[in-house]
Amino acid sequence: MDMHAILDRASSSEFESYLPGAVIDAVNALQPLGKDRALDAIEAYLARADQESDRHGLFLVMRVLFAVPQAGHHPPLRLGGSVPPPPADPTSLPLFPIALIGDIPLMLVSGYVLGGEPEPLAAHLEHFRKEGAIRTQPLRPVQPSRDVLVGYEQAYQKAYGAPPSAREVAFIQGQLDRMR
Repeated sequence: MDMHAILDRASSSEFESYLPGAVIDAVNALQPLGKDRALDAIEAYLARADQESDRHGLFLVMRVLFAVPQAGHHPPLRLGGSVPPPPADPTSLPLFPIALIGDIPLMLVSGYVLGGEPEPLAAHLEHFRKEGAIRTQPLRPVQPSRDVLVGYEQAYQKAYGAPPSAREVAFIQGQLDRMR
């Protein structure tokens, strides 16, 4: 599969049918390129992509592609309100809205409610170009299992001080099921 097809698959903003494997494939295709060439590939994809479709899934790719900075978390996404909202301590889920469990990037929110224009991808491209450090290793996801779900539940509990709802657990389980 060529880079355009890989990024096209990962760029979807249909978060309710999010595919962790698409983000894994994109991160693993971009990581060996190094920081500048990876960001150039994303920009080249955006220049060729259908301008009528949003490409918010690329925010997720960049969050997983780049190491968590000294601050302990990536900059917040300004896509609107989410359920759950970002945790009070952003270092508790440094890739929010992603939780990386067993090298599987799990989507924590099923979508965003926006009252205006979403933040452009260009803002994050610029941020990662200036301050980003690309991950040193490709993702090596574990086989989806009960352990991944338990890891998610523990990360959620730590971030929010309460366990995830049954609906949230089912949302994560759906993502793991789509990886099989």
